[in-house]
Amino acid sequence: MAMIEWPSRSHSLPFQLVIAGGVGLLLGVVSLWFSPQWALIALTGGGLAVAVLKRPEIALLGILVCTSSIVFENTLPLIPIGVGSLHIPDLILLMLFGLIVLRWLIEPDFKLVRTPLDWPLLGFYGVSLLSTTIAIFRSSVEFEIARRVIRIASYYLTFFVVTNLVREDRQLRLLVRGMFLLASIVAGAMVVQFVLGTSLPFLPGSVYTLLTAGKSYREVTRIIPPGQALVLASFITTACLLILEKFSLASMLRFLQWGLLGGALVLTFLRSYWAVTGVLLVLLALLVKGQSRRRLVGWGLVVVFLIAVTVLAVLCKPESRAADLIKASFERLATLGSKETLGESSLQWRYVENEYAIRQIISHPFLGLGMGSRYRPLDPRIDYWGMNWDARRFIHNGHLWVLLRTGVVGYLSLMWLSITFLTRGFKYWRFISDHQMKGTVLGFTLVYLGLLIAAVVNCIFASWSWTPVIGIMMGVNEVALR
Repeated sequence: MAMIEWPSRSHSLPFQLVIAGGVGLLLGVVSLWFSPQWALIALTGGGLAVAVLKRPEIALLGILVCTSSIVFENTLPLIPIGVGSLHIPDLILLMLFGLIVLRWLIEPDFKLVRTPLDWPLLGFYGVSLLSTTIAIFRSSVEFEIARRVIRIASYYLTFFVVTNLVREDRQLRLLVRGMFLLASIVAGAMVVQFVLGTSLPFLPGSVYTLLTAGKSYREVTRIIPPGQALVLASFITTACLLILEKFSLASMLRFLQWGLLGGALVLTFLRSYWAVTGVLLVLLALLVKGQSRRRLVGWGLVVVFLIAVTVLAVLCKPESRAADLIKASFERLATLGSKETLGESSLQWRYVENEYAIRQIISHPFLGLGMGSRYRPLDPRIDYWGMNWDARRFIHNGHLWVLLRTGVVGYLSLMWLSITFLTRGFKYWRFISDHQMKGTVLGFTLVYLGLLIAAVVNCIFASWSWTPVIGIMMGVNEVALR
């Protein structure tokens, strides 16, 4: 596939100087006519347009930087559009779809790519729009609130951007490596935040003091940035790459990266992520054979040895924060099989949510209540004075969230999409000759299976940080299989 190329004269120094001078002059004129804010928006938009035209995969990584890294939604500038506003990743996504349409219209050889995942994904998104539109006309949800939630669901459509604009091997590799790099940056920032503690939170909104079974660990920092989605996905996928690729110097560097991601995963203290990770690693051991299984055993022994040495070294200083971290991790992990865990306030909150949700699902079985609608009244068991958000629109259970918002029709569409994706991944990953792409396809398939499990206690399907990651993972797998 031919990429959109600039004229050859653009590589000459005089031409570059003329362009730079023209852009500077244009920016100065714009600053005289409009406010500096609009001038900055115009300059940013122009830069984004060039990036999208030249390398669409970089634009996709830009979406992940804005949604699934250490950048928080409330820190992004808003771009007013009359009936509301757009975030920068919204603008990038729209430009990418505009590029698909543009290339389809002007390039004779550009054909839209079709995959088995197209119809189930479009069905799920279409039902979401339909149920929300009905809810708006019935005045059961405000337009602005509905628009915000639909915007989050729209990032599933990054799938079509990947399948239609990422067509070369170098593009696919850059996209995958960029995802791993971004995950490593997030993991590094989380480790640094742990060292600094809650007294110096440079990741605002994601730093907490750990509380487990009513016990507070004041010296243990729990860190959950938006990038936790990429950290989990990259941790599982990197494990697949370590096992499937032959041992080399690059493997050692990948192992260090895997260790960093694992450390960051521990710092989230999300028991659902820990449990899912354990299940997926066991499943990985069952899937691989021969040399790959032997590499799995080898790396496993290395991990056990390093963990043992680290624990012994840390326990020599029982008053250190590292010792507190290890102790808190083991105690929190132990709660996974404890009966007392069922009585924790966080799970009790979920029980109350589920009761109301099931009643509404029975009352609105086909298309649900629409995106952003309230599904329960105020309840003193989980609503309290001083809450700065409306919990009546939120539910932790991701599966019940889909049933609430889109009904049985939408949920079946999502399950159709999920089963098709998982079936293709588990069936065809072995037939990919390139070990890196083979490990990536298997890793992303395992990750999505884990998300279906974790969604029982986490609203992953409606998460700002997860929806673009899911869409891109699905797209990467389809391109790799193609």
